[in-house]
Amino acid sequence: MKRFLYGFLIIAVLLVGVTFTSKNVQMVELNYYFGVHWMTPLSFMLLTTLTVGIAFGLLASLAMLARMQGQLLRVRRENRQLEQEVNNLRALPIRDVP
Repeated sequence: MKRFLYGFLIIAVLLVGVTFTSKNVQMVELNYYFGVHWMTPLSFMLLTTLTVGIAFGLLASLAMLARMQGQLLRVRRENRQLEQEVNNLRALPIRDVP
């Protein structure tokens, strides 16, 4: 059932993409800094900006991901130490206090 749903979703996205591309074939012009001049169809321009935005978003999240990985390693190390301490305490003989 999950494969059918994924297959249907992929076909739907492709269909929307193809119809969007066929409806937006007019050329647009991009003038950017340092004399960069780019003329391309609107659909390709939007796809390119989406791709660049996703790449910048992933790069921006790398610092947070690295910080969280470091924190996870510290917590795992502390957890191992605490488990070892609990095991050592369980191994101590119990004395009856009169």
